[in-house]
Amino acid sequence: MKSLMKISFLIALSAFLFACQQPKEYSENGWKIVSNSNDGTLTFSQSKLGVVFADVHLLKTEGKSAVRIKSWETEIKDGAIVLTIKEPANAECSIVVSDSTINFTCNAKNIYIAGIAPAGEKRIPARVASQDNDVMYTQMGFVSATNIFHLFDMNTDILIGFPEGSKLVRNVNDNSLMDIKIALSNEPEITLINNYYTNVVGLVDNQKTKFKPTFVPIPNRFKTAPTGWSSWYCYYMSPTEETLMKETDALAKKLKPYGLKYVQLDAAYSRGVDANWLNWDKTLYPHGGKAWFKHVRDNGLVPGLWLNIHGANSNHPSMADKYPDNFYLKDKEGKLSHICCSADSTMNRLDYTNNDVIEKHLRPLFKTLVNVWGLGYLKAGGWGTWMDFLDKNRENAFNPQMDSREIYRKSIKVVRDILGDKGYLLGCSMHEIGVGFGYFDGSRTGGDDYANWDGKDHWSGGMQTFFNSLFGANYLNGISWWSDPDDVMVRDPLTLDEGKTIVTTISLSGQAYVFSDYVANFSEERLHNFLTSKYNIGWARKHPKLVKPLPDEKLELYKKTMPAMPIKAMDLYPYKTKPACCPKPASFPKALDLKVNAATGQYDVISMYNWADNDTIRTLKLDADLGLDLDKSYLAFDFWNTKLVDVKNNKLQKLVPKHGTCAILLRAATGQPQLLATSRHLTAAKSLSKVNWNEEKQILSGESVTVPGDKYSLYFYVPSGYKIKTNTISSGRAKATQLENNLLQLSFQGTEKPIEWSVEFSK
Repeated sequence: MKSLMKISFLIALSAFLFACQQPKEYSENGWKIVSNSNDGTLTFSQSKLGVVFADVHLLKTEGKSAVRIKSWETEIKDGAIVLTIKEPANAECSIVVSDSTINFTCNAKNIYIAGIAPAGEKRIPARVASQDNDVMYTQMGFVSATNIFHLFDMNTDILIGFPEGSKLVRNVNDNSLMDIKIALSNEPEITLINNYYTNVVGLVDNQKTKFKPTFVPIPNRFKTAPTGWSSWYCYYMSPTEETLMKETDALAKKLKPYGLKYVQLDAAYSRGVDANWLNWDKTLYPHGGKAWFKHVRDNGLVPGLWLNIHGANSNHPSMADKYPDNFYLKDKEGKLSHICCSADSTMNRLDYTNNDVIEKHLRPLFKTLVNVWGLGYLKAGGWGTWMDFLDKNRENAFNPQMDSREIYRKSIKVVRDILGDKGYLLGCSMHEIGVGFGYFDGSRTGGDDYANWDGKDHWSGGMQTFFNSLFGANYLNGISWWSDPDDVMVRDPLTLDEGKTIVTTISLSGQAYVFSDYVANFSEERLHNFLTSKYNIGWARKHPKLVKPLPDEKLELYKKTMPAMPIKAMDLYPYKTKPACCPKPASFPKALDLKVNAATGQYDVISMYNWADNDTIRTLKLDADLGLDLDKSYLAFDFWNTKLVDVKNNKLQKLVPKHGTCAILLRAATGQPQLLATSRHLTAAKSLSKVNWNEEKQILSGESVTVPGDKYSLYFYVPSGYKIKTNTISSGRAKATQLENNLLQLSFQGTEKPIEWSVEFSK
């Protein structure tokens, strides 16, 4: 009997002790906090975000070391979660929870907390406007920096903030996690900012409209912005069928191997009394649009069109011999109204408040363009003026009660659904940011640019308009859509240095890389016909002697920076401006810093700018400007000049030519031979699929995807004391060249198959 009682007592005691050791869970203000006294950890989860901060433990600093506090008792006291700590004796920490904050306080000194935070593809490092330091940050892969104190959750529009001075570093074993250390202070250790884009950034600046955009994360259809060519800034309203065929052939031969995918025609095709979206101008396009689409597809490229979906030829519409009178949106006098930006006045506004217009015109039109012709890229033109016109003339609409934004989105959704996941939809609704969120894969973010640097003698502002749009709207890129700052151009009269600035910036921003320069050769007849066209030829009218295909040195700028890479914004605020269509920042940044985590390692690619009209020495501090750890030493490689750059006294310093840039790849030094860059792509992340250093054998090896027949180079830093012993590649021969004391170039011809390479060193 005593034995049974003893066993029962032991069982009860074990159950009691086990119960005492179970993690305690608290729910308050949308948070769930789990305290596990067994291992001395806390987990903070939030109803919308899930886990925010896990494996959180307390540490006490003792001299230069830190001791983890492993045991405490948890209770609720005076509305706070109180941790009573056994060692140090009588120490107590309180956790106060509100709906948007977690606040720690401890009565012991030198206490800080550390843990891990989920930071995957949809919860990204972010900087806010108060951190602006005249350097714009972008990101590719799982990156971090010493001046990152926020994570933005794209699925919920919630910004997660940690105190300034916190350390957020990528977890070595799992890069989708952040290791975080926070010194306790008077401010909350975790702060949530709800509706960050919708309400805090604002998305729209005092527009006179009832429409209030709501943040929507970027769709998952496309992992990068598009890379392509547009006819507009070369040929304006005069591209002929012959021209399009020749440009398509040249693009396929010269730039498709480097990532160019799309070929987009602008508005000229719909000119004339008889022409419509399917029956093209017979003079310019005798074989019709479908034939050119096939030619593009046969070249392995994707055909694209500019098309204002809110209009149709009222004399000869696309999908019927004649549309009913109630298919058109008329002005106050009952007259037809011309759509924005079309080739001529033959295209008039449609009335999408009449659902028959959608079902009998829009839907069959795009089923034909997409499913029969093969349209894969649509630039939905019109600048959103259709919405304004409806609001001013709604008494003549089929259904005057319909909201203009609602019906605009309804019509865009039809196009989106027909294009499917493979078709790229570029918005051009400049009325309000956000009216196309969720449907647009990308959107124009500013006005028309022009092929000169400053827009002199032209209304556009030249490439300054391009930079205004790129910097001013970068905060949306890769977040809600792929921003399109308008077309890239590098042809004369733009200098080679200006061209480098333009392509470096578009490449490191990750925004839409659509260019508009002449690539195909001109016959005398084609050139004469173009320059004497009765239609608008734009830029060529002022620069007839400059109408010629790009020379090799400028074509090379595209080859080394295409295609657009999976880069998104890290600075989640409008740069030195307010959120608006056609932004105009107060100034441009002194540098753009792309932070990369790829097969080639973790590093920065930096564009040091000189916006001045004279050559100028530019300086960047590694810590204050670039957020780098000064406990490390760094190697710097000048991409365009293929030279090493000295890093001295925590500074990068270079003489930068006027309107130019110095593009630098900056890597932490390992003390061993290491790869710095490739000739293929500015980011060094396009061609390399793996890189490995074998310490035992002293071999640096990797695999590169190259362009067949193209010279491909790898650039290595070789520390003093190391010498190259042998080099091998899996196909052909490689040539090793010592460019300067510590810089080695390994070059070989590209092939269809990936090339494995290795370099053996000796001391």
